[in-house]
Amino acid sequence: MTQTDPTSFLPMTPVAFHVLLALEGGPQHGYGIKREVEKRTKGVIRLGAGTLYHALGSLQKRGLIAECDPPAPQAAGSSRWRFYEIQPLGARVLRAEASRLEADVAIARSRLSPAEGRVS
Repeated sequence: MTQTDPTSFLPMTPVAFHVLLALEGGPQHGYGIKREVEKRTKGVIRLGAGTLYHALGSLQKRGLIAECDPPAPQAAGSSRWRFYEIQPLGARVLRAEASRLEADVAIARSRLSPAEGRVS
């Protein structure tokens, strides 16, 4: 496996997965990523600044995301905001992780389905 093989990045942490998923919709700044992840997960994943920026740094270092210019001048907000976008490798890794998770859920469902009628 090479560093461009998406499966070499698996399994991903839930934070990394959700950050990539947030960026799949287009470039965002850190606070926008935080809000989207918390909204999508109904607060199950809450990103503190340290957790978020550690994840962004790690994803950037691995070539899965990159800093970019704000998507539109009015979106810039503050000149201190850094915007990030998913890279092609990041998109492939995201899809590979989604497939891996789907397979895990299918296995879990097949194991749990027979137990539905049982009383513990």
